[in-house]
Amino acid sequence: MVIKIGVSACLVGHRVRYDAEDQHNPLVERQLASCFELIPICPEVGAGMAVPRPPIQVIQGRAGIRLCEVDDHTHDVTQQLRRYAQHVISELAPELSGFVFKSRSPSCGIDDTPRFDEDDQLLLSVGAGLFAGMLMKQFPSLPVIDECKLEQPQQCREFIRRVREYAKEKRINHR
Repeated sequence: MVIKIGVSACLVGHRVRYDAEDQHNPLVERQLASCFELIPICPEVGAGMAVPRPPIQVIQGRAGIRLCEVDDHTHDVTQQLRRYAQHVISELAPELSGFVFKSRSPSCGIDDTPRFDEDDQLLLSVGAGLFAGMLMKQFPSLPVIDECKLEQPQQCREFIRRVREYAKEKRINHR
């Protein structure tokens, strides 16, 4: 059985970032493509956002967490991204046994995405990006890692082990 893991599409060379570039990380492919089937996902493009596009950031305000364009907070893409995330999580996530996310991304960061207040002041807090946060909440035992942590050999080995264990557990529970 092939084990599938999701991966932020920019990390495998897809030019999907806001600046029409990628964040290709050869380690992702070198370490993981030989073990798993990589399923590239870009929540922002999947939600219908253009390439290139204005960058977005996480705004933490009185109304909660919002994703807005950096230069125009009236352009709020939160609901657009939420709808896409809900669709992907219900359709694709059950097939996955892990996910490699892009660090610091407003969509895909797992624990290091900067938060800003409504006046564009960087808050002294970080957290998950919208998509990553929703996925981790719905599947709390799904192994996740970002490309920075993946570069640490011990964390990379541990992630691979956890993905294989998760996939094995899924097979046992679906019999």
